Amino acid sequence: MIAPPEVGTYVHQAIPGSRRITLDATGHCPQLSAPEATIEAIAAFARAPR
Repeated sequence: MIAPPEVGTYVHQAIPGSRRITLDATGHCPQLSAPEATIEAIAAFARAPR
């Protein structure tokens, strides 16, 4: 693990409009270990109204 979940929470709280999700992936490259879940997370963010 590079950073504990609390770091993600801190960053999320510091960036207005951000979303924090946790993928069922391993390692530091979720686009490689869980490509479908990564694509869906990005697509859901892109589809969301602003």
